[in-house]
Amino acid sequence: MAMKRGVAMGLLLAALPAAALAQAPAGDADARILFETRLRSEAVDQQGFIDQAHALTLRTRLGWRSPTEHGLQLLIEGEGVAVLDDRYSAPSAPVPGRSAVADGETLELNRAQLAWTALPDTEVVAGRQRLVVGNSRFLGNVGWRQNEQTFDAVRLTTTALKPVSLTWIFADRVQRPLGHEHPQGVWRGDIHLLQIEGETPVGRLGAFGLAIDLDNAAAQSSTTFGARLVGSRALAGDLSLTWAAEYARQIDAGSNPADYALDFQAAALGLQTPHWSAGLGVERFDGDGVSGFQTPLGTGHGFLGWSDVITTTPAFGVRDLFLRGHVGLPAWGRTLRLTAEAHVFHDADGAFELGRELDLAAAMPIDRHWSVELKAAHFDGDHPAFGDADKGWLTLEYRY
Repeated sequence: MAMKRGVAMGLLLAALPAAALAQAPAGDADARILFETRLRSEAVDQQGFIDQAHALTLRTRLGWRSPTEHGLQLLIEGEGVAVLDDRYSAPSAPVPGRSAVADGETLELNRAQLAWTALPDTEVVAGRQRLVVGNSRFLGNVGWRQNEQTFDAVRLTTTALKPVSLTWIFADRVQRPLGHEHPQGVWRGDIHLLQIEGETPVGRLGAFGLAIDLDNAAAQSSTTFGARLVGSRALAGDLSLTWAAEYARQIDAGSNPADYALDFQAAALGLQTPHWSAGLGVERFDGDGVSGFQTPLGTGHGFLGWSDVITTTPAFGVRDLFLRGHVGLPAWGRTLRLTAEAHVFHDADGAFELGRELDLAAAMPIDRHWSVELKAAHFDGDHPAFGDADKGWLTLEYRY
């Protein structure tokens, strides 16, 4: 029955853009129809589960952005995820013994925001919106999952205070990728973020403070202060040296029953040209034996490997030593982008190994609207808490 409902929703969502685009106004160039759809096949084979999982999901977003009048612009967007193959354990429909895929069927208001840009070099956005701060490590939209994470928030960004830029955010509700039917699909509380960025002789330096006080997820309440430096330097021709360094300090806050003060450190060094890049790095999440340094509002996928086996920092912490690289190759008149990553995970102090991971991906645009990606992750666990896992994805995406 769930699969039949999913097929019906998929056909409905696929039919929406044609009708919408046919009625699109030809007015101000600032106004536009927003439409994108993403079909994804995801397979999971994970140690400790009897059955493998396979999910075929179709994510569709349809919306409209108004012309700008007197510095005001309205944006509204709906999002639906249709499940076409439900042989997996979904967030709101768990199946005992079967591996999980964190994409369930949903239909919701994704964004509904009003932007004001009347002040020079300044934008204020209020309403349900997409938030991505920095590299999305601490606050992001979890764009990898089919159901995007959005926030009911007020956001101010300005570059009027030159030479620095400033971002201030207040949010009181988080629509999480788990979906609104899941008990933890919506978080409510007070979230404050302040970030200041500016250029220095050794790269762009940003400092931030993030305060999270959640009413229905008290264990995720915390206050984090941190800084991140990202830079590059030309070496010869089109070859550049790149570097990044980051530090953050996190303490418990609000009604969090835990009592902790933990650190996060990261550093990376690499080489890049317009056609390829390669680098190595390390990330360390502290743990005190009871609690681990957490990033509950961040985008987890892409950090600590693609398998998402380590999504929550254990009490003994995590240290990730990684190599990554990419190359762009000409193919059929397009650019085929190949990406590879290798990770070795230990506890924060390096006393024992948690596992190793290899990630591979190939992605290519088909034309200016369509793109395709094939992606795989293999996690070889070496600790009882983290079993072996193999995951694969095939994604076809259209953006209007």
